[in-house]
Amino acid sequence: MRKELPTIICIVMAAVVVLSMYIFPINKLEWMDMFDKWNNLLYYLAMGLGLVNLTRIHVMAVVKRRPNWAYSIWLLLFMWGYMILALIQTVDGPQADWVFKNFITPIDSTVFALLAFYITSASFRAFRARTLEATLMLLTAFIVLLGVSPLGDLIIPGWGAFKDWLLSYPNAGGQRGITIGIYLGTLAAALRVMLGLERAYLGGAR
Repeated sequence: MRKELPTIICIVMAAVVVLSMYIFPINKLEWMDMFDKWNNLLYYLAMGLGLVNLTRIHVMAVVKRRPNWAYSIWLLLFMWGYMILALIQTVDGPQADWVFKNFITPIDSTVFALLAFYITSASFRAFRARTLEATLMLLTAFIVLLGVSPLGDLIIPGWGAFKDWLLSYPNAGGQRGITIGIYLGTLAAALRVMLGLERAYLGGAR
């Protein structure tokens, strides 16, 4: 029953949700509200467990002086400090808002600014024009990068509009095709779980 019981619960709950969403979409089953509350409860319990686990890992890293343990102190300090501050005065409070604007936002911008250089370097290595497909990707990346920067319209007027067309039509079409494929794959995986064919989440190969 170690694997059978979770499988039965998973199949029953999936059947209930499918029946409620697709078979009785107008007269939504009343007990679906109760399941929604259970779902929220489990979500926040998982968040709490993650918080406790993260704290335990980084406290042990500090106690045992593991490599880069000083970063663990910063993480614990900001995580718990900001959480306590937000609990006292909500995230819109003056001190909580000041911390967010003067610490989190600049750090976020700095990380993304550094990330741009890594992405450019990785793109240069990945898009080496060795094949026709790589050449097309390299040209597209060059057009978009130049179009996003102010230099594009300065060098060639209308370059930004061409970049917008490229993103709005060929890129959007490709992205939607990929999204449809992802949804079909997700549906297939969900059906395997609902039918009890997929049991890897229970710790076994099947």
